[in-house]
This record gives sequence, structure tokens and C-alpha cells, in this order.
Amino acid sequence: MIKAVHLRVKDASVTEKLVQYIKEGLAPLGVNLLCIEFNPGYNYRCFPELADGSFGRNEAQKVGAAAKEAGIKIVPLFMCLGHQGWRFDKNKLLELHPEFDETPFMPDDGDPKTHDLAFYCHSWCASNDDVYKYVFPMMDEIMEDFGTDYLHVGMDEVFSLAESTCPRCSGKTRPYLFARTVNILYDHIVKEKGWKMLMWGDRLNNADACGYHAWEGDIWGTWKAIDMIPKDIIITDWHYEINEKGFPGIETFIEKGFSVIPAGWRELKQMRFLIDEALKYKESAKQKGYSGELAGMMVTCWMEATVDLLDKFLELLKAKVQNEEEKDARGIASSIVYMTGKLE
Repeated sequence: MIKAVHLRVKDASVTEKLVQYIKEGLAPLGVNLLCIEFNPGYNYRCFPELADGSFGRNEAQKVGAAAKEAGIKIVPLFMCLGHQGWRFDKNKLLELHPEFDETPFMPDDGDPKTHDLAFYCHSWCASNDDVYKYVFPMMDEIMEDFGTDYLHVGMDEVFSLAESTCPRCSGKTRPYLFARTVNILYDHIVKEKGWKMLMWGDRLNNADACGYHAWEGDIWGTWKAIDMIPKDIIITDWHYEINEKGFPGIETFIEKGFSVIPAGWRELKQMRFLIDEALKYKESAKQKGYSGELAGMMVTCWMEATVDLLDKFLELLKAKVQNEEEKDARGIASSIVYMTGKLE
């Protein structure tokens, strides 16, 4: 079963410490998949002007070799469609190519601290296929540098989609455009390259039916895309709060034929609950004869990796910390320790 950890990386200075984290922190616990997010945070050779970080080929090769030796699969995460920047700030792609921006009219001085459903983060235009002239070479470069065959495409919290103000997208539906993007990515990643493709599951969850809020599930109909995409995409279905109704979307993914990896975050008691619920759905789906599977679990970390943070994680993981209350590095480490022990 997959025991996965997610981490954000941008700075080359963390390379040696990341190698140590893999060998001495993750591997002894049985972690077998490390999802490394570049948002975008990579020192690209194909488009140097789009580089936003110093971590690049040399660093990826070192980390990839260490992970392979430790029996850990590296899964680069390349944010697609949504999260093209944070709140009103844009990443390099949209800064230098505003023609790809779904909402170019948004001001640059909005409040970054307020999470607003009306506008959350910039997306690229789901109808402008010229974006893939940049996206695919960047993806391919990262995959070659790490020497891996699993790629995560993000696709979470996509709110700016099918905007009536977009001349290309106006009149098209959210599920159609979302599924269209997934299928374009799938054709390149899976059909052309032969790699495995992962994506976040929140836009495919029917929030109303599942009892989810508008971030972990969709309230605008995008979720209908679940029946319009290939079933061999691995779904990483994040949930960060305790939902008394459980997480029925997990069983829905299994029913539809997907492999699903539920993901928790920084609170041990929530991770305990999530794993217990996921295992219940696994058993229920087995009894019902569903074709998908619960493929494993994941613990996410939304802090950028620094030497100090990785040192802290190493200390906590080696001590096998079990902290029930903290929602910080101790909470993340506690969740990793619990998850790997529970799935042995």
C-alpha cells in the first residue's frame, strides 16, 4: 500500500538535507512515495525566463538517486490549470504570458489573506491550448531530471473556470472545460509518455452530496467531470478537518473505478479519523464489488522546505512523535508516524 508524503521545494540549498530526510527520516518509517511540489519553483533550462527557484537538474538527480536507493518513488507535482500563483499574485507563466490568464482583469492589490470564493487564485485559460507549448516541456524536463515515471498535475481549488468574461471560455461549461484539461494532460503524460498521472480530487467531489465545504468539494457542477476522464488516473483526495458525516467521496471514487489516496495534513486526531474512515470505505467497496481501490494514504505539508524545517522533521520522525494537539511541524510529523504505522 502507498504511504505517501508531500513536500514543497524551491531552493537548491535544501538538497543535501532533503537527501538526509529521505534516507534517515522517511525510509525507516516505510514511506514509499514522496510527492515534491514545484509551484512552480524550478530552475528550468527549457524556459529560463519562467524559472522561479534555484532547485534544478543537478539537485533533482541527487534527490532522485537517493530516493531510488531508499525504495521511495519520487512524484513531482506540477500545478496545472488553477493555482497559477497565490491569490492575486501571478506566477511567471501568467506574468510573461498574460494571454493565458483566465481573469486578466483582476487587480494586483487584493487582500491575500481573505479566502474568497468569487476569486481565489489565477487559473490559466482552459480553452487556450497554446499554454501546453510551455507546460509540456517544463513537465518533461522535471520528469527527466528526477528519472521518475509518476507525475502529479495538481488541479485543486480551480474556481476561475468557464468565466463569462473570457472570449474563449464563455458559453462552455465547467465540467467540460475541467475534463478537457485533464484529458489533454492525460494524453501527453499517460498515452504519449507512458507515465502514471495523479491529481487532487476536490473538484471531482460533489460537495452537496458529500457534506463537504467549497474547498474540499465542488459547489458549481465541476464535479460532473468525474464521468468524463480516464479511470486510471490516481486521485489524491485531501481532507483536513473532521467531518462527522465521514468522507463518502472516497467510496464514490472507488465505485467509479479510480485508485484513490486520501490525504490529511497537520492534525493527528484528524489523520486518525481520516484513515479509519478510508479503511471503512475500502471494506464497504470490496463487499459491493466496486472496481476501484484504496491505494494508500498521504500526509501533506504546505510549508516550503527549508534546512531548518527538514531538520525539525528529522528530529520528530526519529523520535516517532505522537502529538495530538499541535497543528504545525509536530502535527505533520505525528501524522506521518501514525499513517506509516497504521498501514504496515
